Amino acid sequence: MFQHLLARRLGAACFVPALLLSACAMGGDPPTRPTSEASAMQQRFIVRYVPGTAPERDSTLVADRIEATARSAGIVDARGSPGDVTWLRRLAVGADVVSITPELDAAQAQRLLDALNADADVQYAEPDGRMTIGPGPEMRMRGTPVE
Repeated sequence: MFQHLLARRLGAACFVPALLLSACAMGGDPPTRPTSEASAMQQRFIVRYVPGTAPERDSTLVADRIEATARSAGIVDARGSPGDVTWLRRLAVGADVVSITPELDAAQAQRLLDALNADADVQYAEPDGRMTIGPGPEMRMRGTPVE
C-alpha cells in the first residue's frame, strides 16, 4: 500500500515538470514583426540624457529639446514643422520615451537619431521597439565541413 501511494505521488510530481518542459522545447516559427511595430520604431524613441543636464533633471524639458533637435536636423513635415513630440515616460534606467507624430520615414528617423547622438547632452538615443529572443546567425556545427 505504501509503495503504491509513493509511486502515485512521485509520478504526479514528475508529470507536471515534464509537461512544462516539453511545451518549452516545442518551439515554432520565429515571431515576425508586424507593420504596426515597424512603424512604432519610427515614431517612438528612447533618449538618455547625460546625468546633470537640464533635460535629465526635468523631464518636462525633454519634448522641447527633441523638437529643437529635429528642427535643426531638417526633419520637417508637409507644413514645415517637426510635428508633435510627446514625452511618454521615464524608464527605470533614466532614459525618456518620446513619441513623434506624424511618424517619420526611415531616413528621417535615422537623421533624428544621428542628430540626437551628436548632441553633447545625449548619452544615447535609439528607436523604441519590442525586444525579443529570435533566431540568431546560423552557426556551423563542430566537425561539419566548410562548403
